[in-house]
Amino acid sequence: MFARQDLLESFDVVDEDSSGHLFFQYDFPKKTFRYCLKNCAHHYAVVGSEDVDDRRFASAVLDQLPDFLSPVKPTLYSLQENSYGFTHAIAVPKDYHGHLKGDLRDKRDGLFLCVPIFKCEFSGSESEVEFKQLVRMLPIFEWNRDVFPKLNVYFDNPSTGAGTDEEGALFKFSTLVLEIENLNGVVSGFIEVTNYKGGVIEILSPAVDAYTLIRNRCDDEAETPLSFSVLMKKIAAFSQL
Repeated sequence: MFARQDLLESFDVVDEDSSGHLFFQYDFPKKTFRYCLKNCAHHYAVVGSEDVDDRRFASAVLDQLPDFLSPVKPTLYSLQENSYGFTHAIAVPKDYHGHLKGDLRDKRDGLFLCVPIFKCEFSGSESEVEFKQLVRMLPIFEWNRDVFPKLNVYFDNPSTGAGTDEEGALFKFSTLVLEIENLNGVVSGFIEVTNYKGGVIEILSPAVDAYTLIRNRCDDEAETPLSFSVLMKKIAAFSQL
């Protein structure tokens, strides 16, 4: 287990509450990262925040952990209603994150990082590589952030020469919007978007300022013609279903 004394080897101040939660922080010139750690029966868990000091919520994220956490893949679990609007949290084993390395690396075998999230941000089936790609894009320690839906995009635009291979790439929503704008009037181009649940939509542009939306690769479900604004509302809803 992680004892308060263990953490004091790396942190100047470590507080412990009556329930055994340990609180410590990294101070940088322009920001502070605050952590809460809890020793559980079969593992340890830590949650972190950037420039938000909310020990009650941090403790609640850890207290709602399920009893069993997979040592090789993420575990998704629901959160109670909270002021940040987070619906779930994702707990990942040590290979998925680099927290508490250095002097404490010998104690990291059972250390899980817990991240409060909006449901549409992770599927729970992410590999180590994919998880690390997502957290480079998603500010997981900012608790007052906007929703950041998980979107995998496969596209080809002969007009701009841009595109991906069939596996696609993880996109920010803003990047997807830009590529849809670039697709305008490119009859031979397409954009295919997969959301966190594995749902798929395809976007075509048969004419300037006209778009077609195809759901689940079924031409019978095509919606056309759509204006850019109507299309974006449908894509926004799809990304957060």
